[in-house]
Amino acid sequence: MAGKVVNSSFELLGKFGASRQQSASKTATSHIRKTLPTIMKKILHILTIILIPFTVLGQEEYLSRLSILGGVSELGISPSEEIWVATKAGNVYYTKQIGELWHIGPFGSLDPYNFSSGKTFERLNFFSEDTMMISGFIQEGGKQDFVFWSGNHGKTWEKVIFGKSSWIDAAYINDNGKAWMSGNSQLIYYSENYGETWKSFDKAGNENSLRFSTIHFAKDEKTGLFGSFWNVLYKTTDNCQSWEKLPTPLSQGKYQRLSKEDRPDIRKIRVFGNYYIINQQGRVFITKSNSIDWLYLPNVADFEITENENLYTINQDLSISLYNSDFYKTWQSEKTVENNPRAIGVRNNNLFVLTFESIYKINSIDFTVSQLFTNEIPIQEPYLKLQFEGEEYGFENKDILHFDKKKKAWYHFMNVDFSIANASLFDSKIVLADRSLNNQYNFDPKEKSVNKYSLPESLFSNLLVKELHFENGSQGCFHSNNSLRSYIKKGDKFVVDKKTKSSKYLSRAISEINADKIEQIIEIIDKSRFEKVSLIDLKITDSEIKEFKKFIDKEEQRIKKSGIDRFDFDNLYSFPGENTDFNFYKSIADSLFTLSEEEINNAFWQAYGNWSTTTDWRRIIFVFQNGKKLIIENSDDKPNYLYTPWIVDFEGLKFRTNSILFGQQIDEITNGHFFKEIARDKNYAIFKIAEYMYRKKLNEK
Repeated sequence: MAGKVVNSSFELLGKFGASRQQSASKTATSHIRKTLPTIMKKILHILTIILIPFTVLGQEEYLSRLSILGGVSELGISPSEEIWVATKAGNVYYTKQIGELWHIGPFGSLDPYNFSSGKTFERLNFFSEDTMMISGFIQEGGKQDFVFWSGNHGKTWEKVIFGKSSWIDAAYINDNGKAWMSGNSQLIYYSENYGETWKSFDKAGNENSLRFSTIHFAKDEKTGLFGSFWNVLYKTTDNCQSWEKLPTPLSQGKYQRLSKEDRPDIRKIRVFGNYYIINQQGRVFITKSNSIDWLYLPNVADFEITENENLYTINQDLSISLYNSDFYKTWQSEKTVENNPRAIGVRNNNLFVLTFESIYKINSIDFTVSQLFTNEIPIQEPYLKLQFEGEEYGFENKDILHFDKKKKAWYHFMNVDFSIANASLFDSKIVLADRSLNNQYNFDPKEKSVNKYSLPESLFSNLLVKELHFENGSQGCFHSNNSLRSYIKKGDKFVVDKKTKSSKYLSRAISEINADKIEQIIEIIDKSRFEKVSLIDLKITDSEIKEFKKFIDKEEQRIKKSGIDRFDFDNLYSFPGENTDFNFYKSIADSLFTLSEEEINNAFWQAYGNWSTTTDWRRIIFVFQNGKKLIIENSDDKPNYLYTPWIVDFEGLKFRTNSILFGQQIDEITNGHFFKEIARDKNYAIFKIAEYMYRKKLNEK
């Protein structure tokens, strides 16, 4: 069916079973004959997974998605491929195998508001099937000199002292029971008996406060690489008895830090074959081990080494590649991971990838994905919900939920292939919107379907405005304030409502507005859904371009002298760092009229968001004669030019607009006092275009 998005859910494997996707490959006939028994076993295994949901039909819909609370650095994967996750919030989660339900482990809680003081878990590692260890910042009685260790597959745990108190920043555990750890004590902690006892080696090098963020050892158990949080890479060939300092990609000038405030951390280092591979500041490089000359791998986002020294890479497009120990690509996935990984790991030469919603098991034959579900808590009441034809529906990410009146519980009704950001009733239909708020879908509960939906060309053409309100407000931990200026319709004009206005707010705005001006603004909002911002809207002059280039020169001189102030949150003009290519900003100003309409339009879709504990909003409210309201709002900490983009809310139906024409009309009515002075300056408009193009260029690198 044309325009159809989804028409079912939780069929076959959709709930918590694993979905296996076979990679295309050519296999010799003789090989097929030899592997038929193995293939049959795999088919039976798949059928088993498929059948499990049907045996619990009527229960699986009530399973809750597992929300893994806290940062995740690494995956713990046992030899039998149990998957355990320890988080910085002090929680441990596990599943017996991919495709099965998840459970809360020996530490933490499924309560989303739970926080375990003194238990900042960085990782959980398996020495063997039954021997496990949790490390990180673990504190009891004022001491941080121990790890949690279990020798019976996590049934009981004991504290094992490793030495001087330390936050364990990095650890490497191999398959022979040996382990190396390091933390803020700068010492190296070493175990050769599965973590039961530890001894300490002196710190590497002479640097003060040197903390390692990543450790990896070769199979000889003597050659190891230690990467630090601050651009230092050490190599040992005698198990930490002596050290050689190696150049890093940054020290070799393979890239440049944009700011001296940016930490040049080495996030991961691995040894495989005759190669080293490194992630420094989110950039991945590779080098031959006998001659350090780092080569940038721009398409690689993350990587991991298998037991037989093959290399898996997760690429920028979220596909997977497999290389042998000679760094020759042997396989490339056709499928991709759906979202950015939270953590990855390897076991039995398989790659495991954890995202916020799923766990993947990947190799050159199988691409298996299983969503994270648990039966240990009920589905929580969704934040976004509505009533329709006597039934209550809820919406959570990609899930559509339905409230069971008899059981008084929510259950999964169906799911969709986009994140639901809004749901509203419009024209006797349930209309959903994705995160952009500009793609709408019709959800039909009776048909159990979701289809692409087009709003009418005109939403407000037959509606007459009777009131207009301007609001500026702020809400924080210890304050709340709101300023208001209202206009009410009298005849063919809108006049100030003296009963509701704040005394000084917008006092210089015009006191009377022609009704046709308000109708024009409403029409602009209506049409903005189909129009793009253009340079014609901005009306930028040659003199304004010249002034912008002078401004950039002054900013460059100031920043070169004083650096970047990361805490100057009120300054709308922000640059990535001291090493910003300021000439690029000026070149964009010179070439404004050669930029595509798409690039100009996209520049004013850029929203900063709200990252502060304080929310500042700017709001314009139109009240129609039938009582319906049209609310146009922006609450970005650092708004774009003329406060674009806006969220438009018409009785719960929401969409976004980046209309410059709308902002110009509001600026005219309020005599330039609704917007901050910088936010209404053409200089800032040019800056936002140049900034968008520069950050786009950086991301392409």
